[in-house]
Amino acid sequence: MGRLAAMDFGFSDQQEQLKAQVRRFLDSECPLERVRQIMSSRDAHDTALWTKIAGLGWPALAIEEQHGGLGLAWEDLIVVAEEAGRTLFPSPLLASAVAARAIGTLGSERQKGRWLPAIASGETIATLAVLEESDDLSEAGVETVAEASGEQIVLNGTKMFVGYGQSAQLLLVAAREKGGTSLFAVASDAAGVTVTPQRLVDQTSRVAQISLEGVVVDAADRLGEPGAAWSDIAKVLDAGTVAMSAEMVGAADAACRLATEYAKVRKQFGQPIGKFQGVKHKLAEIFVDIESARSLVYFASWAVDHLPDARGHVSMAKAYASQALDRAGEECIQIHGAIGYTWECDAHLYYKRGRYCRNLAGSPEYHHERLLAAQGL
Repeated sequence: MGRLAAMDFGFSDQQEQLKAQVRRFLDSECPLERVRQIMSSRDAHDTALWTKIAGLGWPALAIEEQHGGLGLAWEDLIVVAEEAGRTLFPSPLLASAVAARAIGTLGSERQKGRWLPAIASGETIATLAVLEESDDLSEAGVETVAEASGEQIVLNGTKMFVGYGQSAQLLLVAAREKGGTSLFAVASDAAGVTVTPQRLVDQTSRVAQISLEGVVVDAADRLGEPGAAWSDIAKVLDAGTVAMSAEMVGAADAACRLATEYAKVRKQFGQPIGKFQGVKHKLAEIFVDIESARSLVYFASWAVDHLPDARGHVSMAKAYASQALDRAGEECIQIHGAIGYTWECDAHLYYKRGRYCRNLAGSPEYHHERLLAAQGL
């Protein structure tokens, strides 16, 4: 999108229309009262809502038109992600979008035609399974093994914190093969696959542990060349990290607005607490944090599609966005005072999202180090 290339960080008219559509839908169909109901379910996934957003084309946004998608850019998905974060929308939307990007990046035309149309229509929910028990985000962290057995491949290993793994029908599994890393498409109901939900402090999100014990797949289910997939997987992970960062910006903005509205009506010593410098300055600082993170996320979303190496931009966006949300959630509770610690007050939903997202896809400290490494320092 030329607007970002020209350092114009505002949305285009088309993106503003998309943003307005998404906000109207979520305000109407999934306000925080509905979020609380969905998050109490096993999978934090409302199939009726999923059908509706599939009808609106959200899962198809960044998928090529020839494979059933709308052919828009990753920057357009960012628009949806930010609005979804604002309402803490419980949904496998981003997990499925990242998996679709992996297929689009590594898959052959035949493989794209096999899987992408079903993902675009919402019929199939997919997710990317890379992280393991070591919590190492580099290729060294992939210990799941892929061994050839005739024309078939046998997978053994365990994946951790797989986004909406319990809702997905298609798993894209990274595994060691021929001294490198390969990516395989695995049906979640294949023999030897065990999906175990994992508990998070953030109840509006879901992840799962995926165990693979002697799982047999065809060689045709491998995306890309044997042992040569990691560089592309890393780029897909970066794109996913940017989308998650956009969600964090949206959630931080909502937490700041919730605290601001409360500061306007809560009175102490005969006047709204928002008139006191201790509250006013705190809200202003949070606002500056959020705007800084938003600019970094928007540029990083452009960078993952247009620069050969976007690592530094992605890490800056993730570090700032997760810190902004973590602080916004914490201050939202503090400004609400004692009521902020109660279950009935929505402030704790944003606080828990912030605590979870701080380390999701790498902590701020990890991304600061990664940024320095990308700059050769």
